[in-house]
Amino acid sequence: MRSRPFPKSVLVAALGCLVLSGCGTQQAASDHEAPAGSAVKATTSPKAPPSAEDQEVRFIGLVGRAIDACSPDAPSDKNGEGGEGVPVPDGLVLEEEPTPIYGPGETPPTVLGDAEEAPVPLPSDAPEPPSPATGSAKPKQPVEVPLPDTEKCYGDWHADRVVEAFKNTKATGYDAMRTKLTALDHPAARVHRMPDHRGQSRVRVDLRFMGGHAALEVTGTDSGVIVEVFGAPETEDVKLTDVKRKPRLDTTM
Repeated sequence: MRSRPFPKSVLVAALGCLVLSGCGTQQAASDHEAPAGSAVKATTSPKAPPSAEDQEVRFIGLVGRAIDACSPDAPSDKNGEGGEGVPVPDGLVLEEEPTPIYGPGETPPTVLGDAEEAPVPLPSDAPEPPSPATGSAKPKQPVEVPLPDTEKCYGDWHADRVVEAFKNTKATGYDAMRTKLTALDHPAARVHRMPDHRGQSRVRVDLRFMGGHAALEVTGTDSGVIVEVFGAPETEDVKLTDVKRKPRLDTTM
């Protein structure tokens, strides 16, 4: 069966619905009419910005849409393709490999690596191994990593949305770019400011999710934005702003 490097969209959608259902229940309870006889004063309160949790929930829904757009159709059991989790048809007997039987006095053949090897003692005059240096080595800067085809498609799907949203709009600065990106359901915590490129505002958008590597680099122009998809290490301790890469838009601007 073909493996999929992303989580199944059904699980993502279920997670999003689970969180959203709690919000919907709370909203429905607040919309109930007041008891008869009670005075209700009509007030207009400003709409509060979505919390960080709400933004992440919306992003999960966005991830599900991108995964659905990039995932091939799941193989049907009717096509005869098997795989892990596929039920065995009635009447089909799976033959198991017989267990070898050894007679009296017989032993199984020796397999290399089965026996524990005793450590070889070092000569008494052997020098001590050098101890690793402490505090002298500078941590290496994380670098861009290649993306597999599925993650490239995932990143391109997000990039197309961003390009379309900024079409014929001059990106006037970081704040304006961040506002537009959060309106596209990218959480503010995933939008990171970068040094300007040739006087143009530049941000990075973290798309990594459950072991993914995809990210966007968005650079403003006079008529929109240029969006580049790139790969970042999946480990949580790697900040997206620290990933070293050379912008490819140098050849297109």
